[in-house]
Amino acid sequence: MKILSSALWSRLLRPATGSPARGAPAPAAGELLALLRAGAPMAGRDLSGADLRGIVLDGADLSGAVLERADLRGASLRGTLLRHALLTGVLLDDADCAGARFDGACFDRSRAEHARLCGASLRGVRANDASWPGADLSDAQLDEFVAVGINLSHAVLDRCRATSTVLLDARAEGSRWRGARWDKVLALRAHLARADFRQTRLRDCALSGADLTGSMWQHAELEGLQAAAGTDWQGAMLRGTRTVDCSLHGARLAGADLSAGRFVRTDFGTCDLTGATLDNAHFPFCSLIGVRLQRASAHGADFARSVCRRGDFTGAAVQAARFAWPGIGGADLALVSRLAGVQ
Repeated sequence: MKILSSALWSRLLRPATGSPARGAPAPAAGELLALLRAGAPMAGRDLSGADLRGIVLDGADLSGAVLERADLRGASLRGTLLRHALLTGVLLDDADCAGARFDGACFDRSRAEHARLCGASLRGVRANDASWPGADLSDAQLDEFVAVGINLSHAVLDRCRATSTVLLDARAEGSRWRGARWDKVLALRAHLARADFRQTRLRDCALSGADLTGSMWQHAELEGLQAAAGTDWQGAMLRGTRTVDCSLHGARLAGADLSAGRFVRTDFGTCDLTGATLDNAHFPFCSLIGVRLQRASAHGADFARSVCRRGDFTGAAVQAARFAWPGIGGADLALVSRLAGVQ
């Protein structure tokens, strides 16, 4: 599965471009506003370390400016243009950046705690080791957003759009992605415990090795998802979820709720579904070879077109469940009934 272009990979961990040679000290907020009123070009202008707390720069054009380690806490940057700006180590705590355009900017090691970035454009942005807990990125554009090790814990990313995005080792516990659209997103080993993915749509994404314990996926649509061995879905809520051509082979789904879901051509081979709820779920053309379903509840589940050989149904409740070719049938069904205690 091709997630990223070669060009994006080549810049994934490239060191950030250094700031220009130091000249005059960075202007104070008043001087910066005077420069903007005079129409002075900001591209390449060195504002490193500037104290710009609480400044109002709504709609200003700061594209290409150097703002390394600048202090913009509580600033208003609504609709501001900061394309290709160097924002390494910038402080944006509680800043209002709604609708701002940061395309191609570098946010490595930046901090934006509780910042408002709703509707912002962050296409091609790099934010490695950034710390943005509690930030509001609702409706943000995150295409080719590269953020290895970013902290998005308890951030809100409802309805965001992300294509060819990298979130390796991201920390996003308790984050919210309701209605988000992911396409070719790489989120290996991401920490997404208790994250809210309700009504999201993920296509050709990779979550292998991610911590998804207690996460919520009600009515999500997952197509071509890779979330196999090492991915932990323990206690996850997947009620009504739809999957197509996904691989969860060897993943942990103990105690998860998959009831009323529809899982098409999905590989559950050797998965741990101990104590899971699969009531009224459908599994057309799935592989459940070697799956562990001890003490699971599968009332009315449909395994009729799945391969369930060598599955462990000890203590499972399978009343009204359907098993037939090419899965369990005949003598195998009798064995399942005996293990599950079904008369």
